[in-house]
Amino acid sequence: MENRDREIISELERFAEERKISFSKIAKNVGIGSSTLSEYKKGTYVGDVEAIREKIVDFLKRHQQKMRRIDFTADTEVKNKIFYAANIIKKYVASNAVEQIVESAKIAYIFGRAGIGKTHALMEWIKQYKGRGVFITAENGISAVGLIKKIARELKIDYSGSADTVKERIKDAIRFTETIIIIDEGEHLKPAIIDIVRSIGDQTGAGIIIAGTEALKSKIYSQRKEYEYLYSRAVVNMSLRDLKIDDIAKIVRNFLKNEVDLYTEAELTKLFSLINMTVKGSARQLSNLLSLASDIANQNMSLKITEDSIKAAITMLVIS
Repeated sequence: MENRDREIISELERFAEERKISFSKIAKNVGIGSSTLSEYKKGTYVGDVEAIREKIVDFLKRHQQKMRRIDFTADTEVKNKIFYAANIIKKYVASNAVEQIVESAKIAYIFGRAGIGKTHALMEWIKQYKGRGVFITAENGISAVGLIKKIARELKIDYSGSADTVKERIKDAIRFTETIIIIDEGEHLKPAIIDIVRSIGDQTGAGIIIAGTEALKSKIYSQRKEYEYLYSRAVVNMSLRDLKIDDIAKIVRNFLKNEVDLYTEAELTKLFSLINMTVKGSARQLSNLLSLASDIANQNMSLKITEDSIKAAITMLVIS
């Protein structure tokens, strides 16, 4: 075995140890078989060693150049409103469990346009929740069976059999357990499907949070036909606004961390203003812009993100 291969294998083993990742998973990401990687590590591979070596080196380089991502823990208005709505449901659910109350399901509807940070805030809340939390995303065209089985999978419940059978298992498993079910992208749910989730809450004391875009809000608020019944079950109807410049500033400061000391307040104010005008209230666009601007600054050997790196990132993004 050549010295170069020994060095590559040592680096690969160090990577696996630090990231707690198996060699079979590394092989899959590299695009080779587990046995091939094992043989290369032992020095017994008889195929194209140079090709394997290049694949591994490229893999290691990719993971040394990770894109910096936004930390959404900043106390933005979107996050604070979502936490308030979720905490209202938490109080109802705790009371139901302690007092063994089964009554009309407590539903919180959260509305806001795509890309303002709803998902991040809901996921952050569910991670902090000490009770039993379930977070699922409703894809376009999802069926009642699909949703029920998704809930069962997240609860680690057997989801084989009919929809009614799985629903009964769910109810038996979560009754009076302070369970909260969060469904994101609720605009994809038909009223009959929302009603199934409502019925689970009715019979178990579980709480329901459904988040979606303005399309969901217009349906629920219309109170037409089945939606009238679902509207009446809401204990919270929370409408979210786009990110404001103060929210942008909080998120950017969190993103910069200790690097914020490299800027004067005047420089930061100009940076926040430029970013705010660019992303137009979208957390998703903000995340893309900051990650790319940071990478551009690093490529230019700059210690900080500048207006120039922001402007360069803008030219590489489709922001509408």
